[in-house]
Amino acid sequence: MVIAIDYDGTIADTSHEKVKWIEANLGVSVSPWECSRTECVPIIGLEAYERMGNAVYEQASTLQADEISGALGTLRLLSKRAALHVVTARTEERIPYAREWLANQGALDCFAGIHSSSGSSKAVVCSAIGADVLIDDDIRHLCRIDIGGLTRILLQHGREAEPGCGVGITFCSSWQQVFACVHGVS
Repeated sequence: MVIAIDYDGTIADTSHEKVKWIEANLGVSVSPWECSRTECVPIIGLEAYERMGNAVYEQASTLQADEISGALGTLRLLSKRAALHVVTARTEERIPYAREWLANQGALDCFAGIHSSSGSSKAVVCSAIGADVLIDDDIRHLCRIDIGGLTRILLQHGREAEPGCGVGITFCSSWQQVFACVHGVS
């Protein structure tokens, strides 16, 4: 089995870094699950979202992010039965920061590869690596993908109310739920 996993807001809790930036720079309070591009741009605007991304996805902010609760333990378990790949919208220049964060957490060896979908799409990357599962915190990456047999999981840690995911997308609010869902796929 091949599992494609988003990095920001899915493995590393950069969503909390976004929450802090939005509060400090815009005076707006948002929940961590409202920090994906799809949900955040309508709240703060595209220009502010891009400024925030330029701050949050840099090395210092990336390295200070915590893990999404349960992510690293679950990834270690999954890596024993599947090939894991990070599939991120980060630009190629910012991939080394994610790689460094994973190394600092002792989790880099869980992954067969780290791929940027910047300038392309997660659908293209998932197709190229033969993904059976895609886990992401931004619904746009899950809706815009049409790969037969691909299990699509929206992970928004801590979100209690299930958002409208659409047909064929499973919502999870924790890595424990993701593990159960993936376990059902194998």
